[in-house]
Amino acid sequence: MMKFMLFIALFLIKLGSSHCQCSNSSAEFKTNLRTLLDLLSKNAPLHDGFYNASVGNKPDQVFGILHCRANISRNDCANCYRHPIGVSDYCPMKNEREIFSNTCTMKYSEENSFGIWSLSSVTTFGNNGLDDPLVYSKGFSMMQDIARTVPDQTLMYQAAEIDVGVNGKRYGLAQCGRDLSKLNCQNCLEKRLEANLRSYTENRTGWEILGVGCSMWYSNVSLGVTPLPPPQSRVPPGEPSVSSGKLLLPYSVF
Repeated sequence: MMKFMLFIALFLIKLGSSHCQCSNSSAEFKTNLRTLLDLLSKNAPLHDGFYNASVGNKPDQVFGILHCRANISRNDCANCYRHPIGVSDYCPMKNEREIFSNTCTMKYSEENSFGIWSLSSVTTFGNNGLDDPLVYSKGFSMMQDIARTVPDQTLMYQAAEIDVGVNGKRYGLAQCGRDLSKLNCQNCLEKRLEANLRSYTENRTGWEILGVGCSMWYSNVSLGVTPLPPPQSRVPPGEPSVSSGKLLLPYSVF
């Protein structure tokens, strides 16, 4: 059973994961979707790795979010969703889809879900071995601390590291979509940790919890993200705008 779970985890890390909801998409919806995907891939790298937008009018309007991991390049951010998007092509007509990879998450839907975090998530641990329980306990406490500080950061991500003596260091990163409120961000991260602690991540030297709304990474190898200083202040995000007629009005939170 453990070998099977390890195989699944490795598969997800390599290819990414995708959840979709099928229905009969109209030609107009498909056109709007192609426009949206292009809009997200072009703008997310220019806005610190996060962008959300809507295209078209009901009933063919489509909403989307692309959120890249804090430390990847602009080029990787622009292209990160393109490989995982092919994982579930068994679903020929997709009006809603959530895509996870270890470098980005993306969602598009005919419903406006801006500001709402998704319950769907993927947890992976790859070929990471088991850790000393005392070391893991310190690492998990670090991740809990990160989860509490992310909502107050301007870009809604935070990294940390701890020295665990002869066992080296442990590194953590957590981030939320900037369409979420502070409370929703904190709830998302805390629920992700709580749901996965006993099932998958306990005593692992490295793991990832990936989902639309928030994601977390923990590793015994540096994640390449510098911890941020405490924020001085944060301007609350405005209300999302939507497109009207054929005019595209993309919305982004900085």
